Amino acid sequence: MSGFLRFGFNGVAPICLLLALGAFLKAIRVLDGGAARTLNRLCYQVLLPLKLFDQLAGADITSVTDPTLLAVTVGGTASVILLLCALVPRFVPPGPERGEMIQGIFRGESAILGIPLITNLYGEAAGAVLAVPLPLMLILYNVAAPVVLALYSGVRKPSLGEIARKVAANPLLIGVAAGILVSLSGLRLPAAAADCVGRLGNAGSTLALVALGAMVDLKDFKKSGRLALTAALLRLVAISGAMLALAALLGLRNERLAVVVCFFSTPSAVGGYVLAQNMDGDGRLSGQILVVTTLLSVLTLFGTLSMLRYLTWM
Repeated sequence: MSGFLRFGFNGVAPICLLLALGAFLKAIRVLDGGAARTLNRLCYQVLLPLKLFDQLAGADITSVTDPTLLAVTVGGTASVILLLCALVPRFVPPGPERGEMIQGIFRGESAILGIPLITNLYGEAAGAVLAVPLPLMLILYNVAAPVVLALYSGVRKPSLGEIARKVAANPLLIGVAAGILVSLSGLRLPAAAADCVGRLGNAGSTLALVALGAMVDLKDFKKSGRLALTAALLRLVAISGAMLALAALLGLRNERLAVVVCFFSTPSAVGGYVLAQNMDGDGRLSGQILVVTTLLSVLTLFGTLSMLRYLTWM
């Protein structure tokens, strides 16, 4: 069991350290609020789209199989989104926080933490199992999230045309679309260009976390900390438990069940915070959800993996 706790800590500790670095740089006045916002826009408009492009351009989307695993991950996430859209407006007042709450719950950091989790438990070869649903989940995340944020961007409900324009202009979605086209075409970037894209893409999540650390204000937690904690418990406990129980009931075990853990039991995604801040101009609740889910996931990942191993499902 200590190995599970070590994995949970090692998985989220780098995120915590990067957040702390951002706060430290702000404290010593190396990085102020304006510079952090500029860094955030760079991640949103350039670096994270390149990361998504790189992930999808190198994936073999046409070979995506395993209908049971896809039904649980892709179908399950779509069902969670619809359920949240029905329930969250009942207890969150009108405004951008509704969209941020929904996105913060359904969108996990599976791309960053997923492969280390799978390989830590089952070895390098098991990473191929995650490659089955990952491209489709990336597409779902990056199509659904802009739509949800646009739908709840203010007190007044936007028209379908306004939502369509916001979604079509979203840099993350453009990166996804470009990656899909390259993957389906079978083309490959020259080695030097691919290396450059990979390096820039990998920098996106790192710099976004540093920027978030510089912008998080603990005073904001007095206003919306309860919502952030609620979102974290819904994501890491309620939804995670329900989806894992469903997956086990459908016969998913070992590596395939670990894939479900990757998508439903990991912290909220860094890209979700960056997207929220650049779409509705705020993103404070998204940042808080990211921080709270990251801290809590050390314990919840340990508990989840220990329980699944105790039940001999993994």
